[in-house]
Amino acid sequence: MAFKLKKDVKKSSYYVWFLGSKESNGLRGNEYIIPILNEFIEKEKVVEPFKITLQISHKGIKIIQNISENQNLANVKKNDLIKHFIPQHSITCVYQHEDIVSMIMLLYNPVTKCPLHVHAYRCDSVETATILTKQLTVIIERPENVKKINDMEMKMINKGVINSANLKYAKQNLSTRESETSGTSSGSGSSAINDKVINLYDCLTAELKLIEA
Repeated sequence: MAFKLKKDVKKSSYYVWFLGSKESNGLRGNEYIIPILNEFIEKEKVVEPFKITLQISHKGIKIIQNISENQNLANVKKNDLIKHFIPQHSITCVYQHEDIVSMIMLLYNPVTKCPLHVHAYRCDSVETATILTKQLTVIIERPENVKKINDMEMKMINKGVINSANLKYAKQNLSTRESETSGTSSGSGSSAINDKVINLYDCLTAELKLIEA
């Protein structure tokens, strides 16, 4: 019997600035979001972010991007709409900083070969960001989603890619997997930490394949 989702989140739309997306070094936790968010905030001072629409419902998040004249994307025509759907069970945590809402998403990206990404969005006000955060929190704290993430964490602990004492398995500001595989890390300690992050990615990728099968 298919599991019926509880309609505990009112369908809402938010017109926000997309600050960026980057590989996360952890499954959930503000300590993995904040360093990346700080990078996005600094980048925003130099490069103006583009706007997107976030549609939130009990099923998850739909990201809608309207391609403008000053955005050059391969195989996409101007004024086209790009839509991405993020299933509700793929959001592992959310963090609000003033009018910015950030979250970690558990989705495999074939380009980066990474199953974990931090996304950040700037809202039009702190009040709007608070409403968005509350809606995402309702989704994240559903018992079935909490159980699924807890089970994943326990599997990662058993595989040795998460520290069982505090569930912290990576340092802040680690290089992305692309730079790790290019041999830019230095020192045996750094290599060990990078290997742990890579092992985490590989384990989570395998878990996602089981979920999607």
